[in-house]
Formats: sequence, C-alpha cells, structure tokens
Amino acid sequence: MVNVAPRPTPPSVRDGGAALLAWLRAMRGAAHVCQDPRTGIWQVFRYQDVRQVMADTATFSSEVTRVVPDSRTSARGNVMLTDPPEHGRLRALVSLAFTPEAVAGLSSRIAVIAWDLLDDLRGRTDIDFVREFAYPLPLRVIAALLGLPASDTGMLRRWSEKQIAASPDRPDRPMDLAALRSVQAVRREFDAYLLNQVAERRAYPRQDLLTDLAHAELEGTRLTDREIVAFAGLLFLAGHLTTTVLLGNAMLCFAEYPHVLRALRRQPALLDGTIDEVLRYRSPFTQVGRLTTRDVLIGGVRVPRGQMVLAWILSANRDGRVIPRPDVFDPTRVPNPHIAFGHGVHSCLGAALARLTARIALPMALERFPVFRISSLARPTFYELGIFGPRSLRLDVRQT
Repeated sequence: MVNVAPRPTPPSVRDGGAALLAWLRAMRGAAHVCQDPRTGIWQVFRYQDVRQVMADTATFSSEVTRVVPDSRTSARGNVMLTDPPEHGRLRALVSLAFTPEAVAGLSSRIAVIAWDLLDDLRGRTDIDFVREFAYPLPLRVIAALLGLPASDTGMLRRWSEKQIAASPDRPDRPMDLAALRSVQAVRREFDAYLLNQVAERRAYPRQDLLTDLAHAELEGTRLTDREIVAFAGLLFLAGHLTTTVLLGNAMLCFAEYPHVLRALRRQPALLDGTIDEVLRYRSPFTQVGRLTTRDVLIGGVRVPRGQMVLAWILSANRDGRVIPRPDVFDPTRVPNPHIAFGHGVHSCLGAALARLTARIALPMALERFPVFRISSLARPTFYELGIFGPRSLRLDVRQT
C-alpha cells in the first residue's frame, strides 16, 4: 500500500520557516514516509529513516542526475553525485589536497577578510548582515583558497547569484526548462573559467588548492581537469552558501534567544556548542535526494526500485524521538547528534571550513556590533526550496 501524504507539498518559507517547521512536525507524525502523488517523489522525515537513506549507498544512489533532464554531463566528476566505488576514488584524491592542514591554514586569511568587510560597514547603523558580510566573506575565502584572482571576485559573485536566483520562488513550482537552461549556461561559463585556471596550474604550479588538486596522485591515478572543475565548482557554490546561511541563521537565533547571546558574550567557550546548535536548529540545507536501486523498507513503508527519495535533514534534526526538546535552542546540548553536514560517505567535505569561518567571524561581528536587532523597516527575505536561511537580513546596529 502506498503511503500518500495528506498534504505532501511543503509550504513557503517566506515567514522565516515557522510554517515549514510546523509542516515537518506534522509529517513526522502523520506521514513519516510518503509519496507525493503529483510528482511521484517520496519524502522521508524521521531522524533514523533519514540516516538510513544517507548511509546505505548501495540502495540509495546519489546519481540522481539519471532522472534529471540534461544534467548528467554537468554532474560528471561531482563527488556528491557519484556512488562508490568511483566516489571513494574521487574523495580520496580530493582529500590529498583539501586537507585539514590546508583548511586550518586559512585562519589568518579569514580574519583579514572579515575585518575588511566589517571596516567597510564602520559608522553605519543600518546594515544588511547577509549581503554585506555573511555572503561575501566565504565567497572571498574560498576564492583565495582555490587561488582565484581577487580581481575576479565580482564576476564570481555574479555567477553564483545567477545560479541561486534561477531556483523556483515557490517550493511547489518546479524549475521550468528555460530556468534550467539558464543555470546550465552560467555553469558552462563558470566551468570554462575554471578549466582555464586548471590549465594554468598544470603549466605553472602555485601555492593554492587548484594546484594541489591538479597534482594530487594516488596509486598512479590523478584527477582529470573535469573532475577538478566539478569539485572546485561544488566547493565554491555549496561551500560558500553553507557558511553564508550558517552565519545568517546564527544572527536569527541570537535575535530569537537573546539570553543565549548574553551567555555567549560572557562565556566565549560556548561558541562551538552554539555553532552546532545553529546547524541543528536551522539546518542550512533542508534535504538530500537519492534514487532507489531496489525495493526497500523505510520506516516500515515499502518504496519501490527506481524512485526518487527526498530525505529531510531539517526534519531529522527536529525529531524529538532522538533529540530532546527539539524546538528549543540550547547551545549546551550534549550530545548533539545533528546531521546538518550529512551522514556516511557523503558527509560534507567543506564542514571544517564552514565551522572555522563561523568560529572566527561570529566573535568579530559580535564585538563590532555590541547591540543589534532585526530592522523594523525591512523584513528578512529567505531562500526557498533546499536552502533554509536568510537571503537578506537588515539589522539596526550599534558599533564599537
């Protein structure tokens, strides 16, 4: 028997996410694994079921581009859209270059970029925290990590924003063919740019991640130019968005829970726990997609082979069956088993960089803005679909 949800389409997040979180809560209870009769897509909402989908790569394939028109070529070499054993080869080669040491070595660069951005805001009492700080910071950090010229930052930002803007403005409205082709055109421009950068690194090595990727070797194999471009593009777009949304969501959480901010100012040691709780409470990416390779039981519900499955990370991280008081923001939560960065072999490669950037940037912003509140003149605007966080966040601030 097919489990069909009473209302399988998620609501808009234009209210900041309250309606979506209420819908997810209802779905966890009434239709924890269900099929949308309009699209045929299955949706999974409970923590243990979402972990099952993420962990079992043999049953739940990440190569979802097989059912997305005209997307297989652009996904070739993308480590997040590749199954084992090829996934293991790609990830091992990428990890030779994108090391913990390489990430840790960015600390001073992150601090310099953050101070530059904060200095640009000096003297102002009305700022857009996302557009003027949280968005450009990780974009510039990742560009510097890859070794992309600082003079290209404006062009890189335009490419990034065009890809994001092409998403549907409502979760029940699929991307039309024109929008899909628009995204593909932007990606072709970006890929051509990155291919040129990779060719330069092969001919003239530098001290940057693109060079390290171009020369990484494991058991006699290396990454192809296309594979390097796929990883660099993934790191640039998904990596910087993760950090942007994390920073914006942190400020929303502080506004919602001012006592948490007061405690953090008194006890800086709470910072790591606060970052983890932001990731759980307002997970940057709401869901991941998988394709079933066989008939399978998820939460007692039979899902046939060849079905598209959306596993809701945001819902899993609010599941009271696993996480006590899930709708309370608690930076002292131990343990905090959130899966905001994924689970299993596809866990986010950029997680350490996002954490590091937040660990450096948040205290700097809070020091510069000892008092702030969400502006009463301009309501926050929010991303739709798979991104859960503010696209624009106007703040009234008092500066040091």
